[in-house]
Amino acid sequence: MKKIYFNWYMLLFFSLVIFNTTVGWANPQESNQLSSGAGMFTMSETTGVNNDNLRVFYYRPSTWTPEKEIVIVLHGVQRNAEEYRNQWEKYADTYNLLVICPDFSADKYPGVGYYNVGNMMNTDNENGIVQSREKWIFPVIDRVFDEVHARVSATTDTYTLFGHSAGAQFVHRYFLFSLESKAKKIISANAGWYTMPDREAPFPYGLKNIAITNEDLAKAFAKPVTILLGENDVKTGGVLRHTELADGQGINRFERGNNFFAMAKDKAEALGVPFNWKLITVPGVGHSDGGMAAAAAKLIASGEE
Repeated sequence: MKKIYFNWYMLLFFSLVIFNTTVGWANPQESNQLSSGAGMFTMSETTGVNNDNLRVFYYRPSTWTPEKEIVIVLHGVQRNAEEYRNQWEKYADTYNLLVICPDFSADKYPGVGYYNVGNMMNTDNENGIVQSREKWIFPVIDRVFDEVHARVSATTDTYTLFGHSAGAQFVHRYFLFSLESKAKKIISANAGWYTMPDREAPFPYGLKNIAITNEDLAKAFAKPVTILLGENDVKTGGVLRHTELADGQGINRFERGNNFFAMAKDKAEALGVPFNWKLITVPGVGHSDGGMAAAAAKLIASGEE
């Protein structure tokens, strides 16, 4: 009798092991579906200095359904995607947004050149060499969207892209230089410095030594872009870049953002092409990811193009 009980227990044990392996109880975060609440998944991504998978943090409100808004949020210089996801949770619940925060880690995308400048150069200053387009990392964004789209069976084929600080540097170069994008709204918030639409200034501060045609610029000016600036983002210390070319754009982030927008508008008028960008300033907010997230989420929920 004891031998019979032992066999039944062993059979039950092995059945549970097989079921757990098949269904995936061991790691619900790696399920193909994105469950409600906060989570993280990984996906294959060949860009970067190694073949590590890309971590993607997300927050899905319990009321979110596949036809609702998807927002991809890019973190700042601290590479703190999880913290940005946490910042956005309350706005996701308020406005019913699926928030996606890819982690451009320093291990995989080291330095300003690889992240802020999108790996367009082999350095992050005007002395570098422009790299071939296939080395640029901007296509990562649409690949993240495609992965999320499949996991949640989304019925919308577009998303909103938001980047703050270093993430805003990535975002504004994304909309200047990406040939294709599935983003229906692009928000660049509080970038530290810019690639100005100035053919006299060397890249990455301008367009002097990079191939971009007037037709390319016209396409960039036609995109649904919002330059979002905190009116109190006027400090000049910290990690803010101060070089001759950076300071030529303004002495602080607020000045630089205004000058970037003004130069782009003037350039579009000189080319005689449509200019669909907007400039929005946020009163009482400085270089705050949380403060800018609140303003951006409200803007996204408004449905304004």
